Amino acid sequence: MIEILQIIFFSLVFILLLFLPFNIFSKVNFFNNVDVVEKTSLNLVINLNIFLLLSFLPLSIQSIQPIVVLSYSLILIISYRKNFNLILKFLKSYLPLFVIFFLFSVHISTEIFLGWDAKYFYYIKSLFFYEGKTIFDLYKFEYSAWHPHYGSYLWGFFWSLSFVDSEYFGRLFYLFLFCYSFFVISKINKNQLINNIIFLILIFLFYEYKFFSGLQEILIFSFLILISKYFFLISRKNNNNEILFLCLIFLYSNLLIWIKSEGVVYFFIFLILLFAQNQILIKRKIFTASLFIIFYILKLIIYEISDLDNGQKTLYNLEYILNLDFNIIFYKLANIFVWFFYYLSNNIFFSIFILLMFYEKFFVKKKDKKNSIYYKSLMIYLLFITIFIISAYIFRDMEIVYAIRTTMDRLIMTASGFFIYPSIKLLGNKFYQR
Repeated sequence: MIEILQIIFFSLVFILLLFLPFNIFSKVNFFNNVDVVEKTSLNLVINLNIFLLLSFLPLSIQSIQPIVVLSYSLILIISYRKNFNLILKFLKSYLPLFVIFFLFSVHISTEIFLGWDAKYFYYIKSLFFYEGKTIFDLYKFEYSAWHPHYGSYLWGFFWSLSFVDSEYFGRLFYLFLFCYSFFVISKINKNQLINNIIFLILIFLFYEYKFFSGLQEILIFSFLILISKYFFLISRKNNNNEILFLCLIFLYSNLLIWIKSEGVVYFFIFLILLFAQNQILIKRKIFTASLFIIFYILKLIIYEISDLDNGQKTLYNLEYILNLDFNIIFYKLANIFVWFFYYLSNNIFFSIFILLMFYEKFFVKKKDKKNSIYYKSLMIYLLFITIFIISAYIFRDMEIVYAIRTTMDRLIMTASGFFIYPSIKLLGNKFYQR
């Protein structure tokens, strides 16, 4: 019973992150014509970046939490003291999200084994934070430099809020983010019932416990889902909220580089995609690009200060790469393509997207094509991700089949997050046209 109450408590904690710091019911100019859903997304990403900033401080989680709880409680009371009815209406509209989160949380509580990487890397780092240590103590963990720290910090932060000493409560935020990202992109119709059905179909198509066994890919996957939607919205003509969507893309992208090493790849792909958006003013592109570069340099500086090696420990070495010959490369490529298409065929979102793009390219008349800027972004993303996956295995100094069998399914799963929103939008458009 106490674990059920704990899950309910965490659902309230996580939903609080959607209400602050900005009042989602506000009508100020900054939120002109912005949907409540996008306001919650802005609040969530601001809070996640605030937590990221807190993770750099030489302060334990336990010393930070009382300040955070008190500050958020005061802001909530002041901002929403006149919005009680609106809050109830909002919670009612988000009921499907709460129900799914609760059901899956109960399931996670019965399946508490950890994934391999989680058990030997991420859990240990989360334990550091849970026990009151900081980023400046992580150098004591021999393998800390192999992986960024932020996913483990969130794990430790919410675990420390728990009344029950079970680490999986810290991982429930991963589940909440996953459910929330699907809930946000499912809103493609004016009929709320249809949107809820889409949400339920998507969530049950994808959910597997292994993705929530402490592995960090689910965080990147969820961020990619949301970023994809904002690339779509920013490509709309007569877009009055371009600056807001640019902020959302940048803030979510910033989180990627602190979660897994490959987050840097996505980070710079999105920088390239922003430059490919012809409708964005050049001065805004330059300003956004400057922010991307500055924040990446800040990461290197922070990792240098905290003695985390700047992520220099990798599975690649220059000597091995220089000694690669044609036979080795050919053998690797043969295995890479066979397994790539195998895992591709097992990923429903990746497969649907490729089939839809093939249909759009060869069976839809050019004059009927829409969203060309957005589709161009998707194809650039697909190209870079394919190059990244192939290169990652060619240059990796490890037996190729073993390397592929242990990691490629997760790489493709993570990358597919960017294709879910365009897939349901395309399918929805085809359905509505009939």
